[in-house]
Formats: sequence, C-alpha cells, structure tokens
Amino acid sequence: MDVKVTDIADTPTGFIDDVIEGLSKKPKTLPCKYFYDETGSKLFEDICDVQEYYITRTEIKLLEKIKFELSDMIGKKAVIIEPGAGAGRKIQNLLETLDSPSTYVPIDISADFLFYSAEKIKHKFPDVNIMPIQGDFTESIRWQGNQEQRNRVVFFPGSTIGNFTPQQAESFLKNQVKLVGSQGALLIGVDLVKSNERLEAAYNDKQGVTAQFNKNLLTRINTELGGNFDLQQFSHHAFFNEEKSRIEMHLKSDKQQSIKINQQIFKFEEGENIHTENSYKYSINSFIQLAKKAGLKSQKYWVDESNLFSIHFLTP
Repeated sequence: MDVKVTDIADTPTGFIDDVIEGLSKKPKTLPCKYFYDETGSKLFEDICDVQEYYITRTEIKLLEKIKFELSDMIGKKAVIIEPGAGAGRKIQNLLETLDSPSTYVPIDISADFLFYSAEKIKHKFPDVNIMPIQGDFTESIRWQGNQEQRNRVVFFPGSTIGNFTPQQAESFLKNQVKLVGSQGALLIGVDLVKSNERLEAAYNDKQGVTAQFNKNLLTRINTELGGNFDLQQFSHHAFFNEEKSRIEMHLKSDKQQSIKINQQIFKFEEGENIHTENSYKYSINSFIQLAKKAGLKSQKYWVDESNLFSIHFLTP
C-alpha cells in the first residue's frame, strides 16, 4: 500500500520563534497548534473517550443519524478535505455512506500520526484516492488536486473551529471557500453554549487526561527546544469565560520560578498563567452569522437531542 504524504510547509514550523514570542508576552501564551505532536495527538484521542468529554460521542452519534441525508446533499464522486484530520475516526462513517467518493485529503501537522491514519483508511477504502498533506491547516492550503474534481467538501468536525477567535475563524472559513470553489461545500461541527458546569467538566476530566495533554506542550519544549520546565510545578487550569463565550485553558505556575529556553530566561510569578488554548462556543444563529461574513450560506444544520452540539452544511 503506497500512501505518500505531501509537505506543504514553505518554512520550518517556527516552533522556537513562536515559543519565545509567546512567553515574552504579558500574559504569557503558547499556540495551541503545537499540542499536536505524535504524543499530543494520541492524548487528544484519549480525551475524546473520557466520560466528561461529550463532544466526540455526541457528534459521532449525530453524524450516524444524518449520514444518508448528507450523502444525498454531497452527491457523487466527492473530494473530501479534512483539516486537522487526527485519527480520522469520524471520516470513516462518512466515506462508507457517500456515493463513490473519489478522493480523501487529510491534513495534519503531525506527519507520523497523519501517515498512520492515512494507511489505515487506505486499507479500509482501497477505491478512494488518499492524498495526505502534512502541514499547518491554519495557513492557506495550496493543494490543487485534479481540476476536474469539482465536488469538493471541507469536513471540519470536532468543533475545532472553536479554537480560533471569531476573526481567525472568519479568515479560516474564507480560505476554505477558496479551496472548495464555487461548487463546493463545508461540513462543520460546532459546539454549542450550555451550562458552565457541563463545559468546565469536559475540560477538567477526573482522569487528568486533558491535564496531560496540556502539559505535553511543556514536554515538547523541553525535548525539542532544550527547555527546563518542571511539569510538577505547573497545574492545568480550564474555565468558561462567559463574557467571551469560550473555554480557556491555562498552565499555572505553582511557585515563583525561572525557565531557560534557548539561552533565554523567562521568569514566572507564583500563580502566573500561560494561556494555551481557547474553545469558543456558539449559538446556532451566531455561527450562521459568522459563516455569512466569510461568504457562506447555511443550507441546513442539525442538532442532537440534548442540544449539546450542531453540524452545519454550508455553501459559498
């Protein structure tokens, strides 16, 4: 089985530059895209299975319910493009249901994890052309594919759209419109606003998997950039910011300390945070209005029985 991974990066990822820049800010930040090395990607798959994290199982159940309707809406010989594909567990149900899908294009920043997932999907769907792309999907993707393949659909599940600020989300959606063209479509999973207790529990699981995932960012800095973070001296902290309608994830310094990275020293006060990720939550109307700003029209949306999660089918 031959699955070739294409690298779209023009330059190295800039990990060191982004880390130095982020830790030099007040408040300190780190880009969430660096969560997803091979270990981080596996930890995220584990998060999807914890009891408190309703997003994955709710979305999978909803996709199962609407998959034949989606197949009719998408049509024959579709090219499915999935930014941030991860393990590709959700795409498999869709590929099974679609009418003769021609190509699947998974995009992920972790090359090893991407290759493993692409091989697995190729084995299960030998008639589908698998074209993995390794790179940062937050950037504009230059992949052209076969120009005759007009039925392109960007599949963006898991409410990953919530990791962007609304302004970044609008820019991301505009890039996807360019990618699919005037005859394409977007299929996007969007987490909905709900009780603070339900939201905060999902990002503070009792098993501590999300905490491991968050701290793995520091492990990467230690391993790849020669940092000296003591993971025992930082705590995972996640809460819902009602004013901004987002879950915020932080790493809190448990004492006053200094960290050295690439010959630079970063001082932390006790209780000082590194802001690592946001997860914005939307109402149905607020997301449709956001999509409208990006040049997209809502064709249909679906919501699960408990009003936890939504799936949107949008066209340019």
